[in-house]
Amino acid sequence: MSEDNIFGLTDGRSSPWRRIRLIVQAVFLLYVILLGLQFHVFVLSLADASGMTAPRPPAVEAFLPISSLMSLVYLLKTGDVNPVHPAGLVMFSLFLVLSCLLGRGFCSWICPVGTIAEYAHKAGRRLFGGNLTPPRWLDYILRTPKHLILGFFLCFILPMPGDGLRAFIYSPYNMMADVKMYLFFADISGTAAAVIALLLLFSVLIKNFWCRYLCPYGALLCLFSYFSPVAVRREKTGCTSCGACTRACPNRIAVEEKEVVRSMECTVCFSCVDACPTPDTIGVGTAHSRRALSPTAYGIVLAAAVFLTSQIAAAFNCWHSSIPPGAYRNLYEGIKQMQHPDYYNGENPEAP
Repeated sequence: MSEDNIFGLTDGRSSPWRRIRLIVQAVFLLYVILLGLQFHVFVLSLADASGMTAPRPPAVEAFLPISSLMSLVYLLKTGDVNPVHPAGLVMFSLFLVLSCLLGRGFCSWICPVGTIAEYAHKAGRRLFGGNLTPPRWLDYILRTPKHLILGFFLCFILPMPGDGLRAFIYSPYNMMADVKMYLFFADISGTAAAVIALLLLFSVLIKNFWCRYLCPYGALLCLFSYFSPVAVRREKTGCTSCGACTRACPNRIAVEEKEVVRSMECTVCFSCVDACPTPDTIGVGTAHSRRALSPTAYGIVLAAAVFLTSQIAAAFNCWHSSIPPGAYRNLYEGIKQMQHPDYYNGENPEAP
């Protein structure tokens, strides 16, 4: 197998399997960009003197994992659906279910951060001729923070009583969590920009740096994916022990040494399957299925699950937030007053 180029395709002869994942990644990345632009228009409209508020895209709530986790715990404890950010609850629950059923495909097929991180390290390989590979002992240590961060949130959220969760869900802070997230990036501080730049640099130098070492969302999906019946499976009889599958794995899994890959680090990217020079030796599937799951089918199932779930949730009134536009305007005005008190006190009329 020739080296990947920066777009994840093979030089000279494009792998159709890799093209499938590239297309799915591109579709979701484009969707997120359009989502961000629509939300940008919505936030700008909150300050519009005409009083007209642009439509708010509910899917932006997928970027509120902590709020969504609290909503899910609240649902399990009380049976009530969070009406403040219902789309976040729906998407968060869907990704957990998909991880249980199909493994961590969300990370390598859907997540825009995962997509950016993947092509960052591919760009690094093109620029520097390769990526840095931490030794095994250091790799294990570096994987600890994401589990510690996840553990902190679980230990804090899971024991909370229903009343406490409800108080958070209906708090002004949670109601405006999406707008606060937008303002964080729209008016980013120098420190935050430096941290993001540093993370991007590490992602260029080391494969999947953020996803592998720091992402608590990925750590949670790791736990759920452990129960998935879908896994990478290797037929010993056809294997030549060439090691191509192990070298191709972006998560440093020794595929050639396993008949069934049960590693929680596997993101079902099909890289090992594509790299194998012997047909039908490595595949993705279940123990009870004689036929391997094709990347095309896998990508279609993931994409269809996301888009169909949103439509079904909307049909059952579990998609759009119950916060009226007027309440959003008042809460947004409160945020701006906190950010620019002199302006609103009339002391500095030229403040932004």
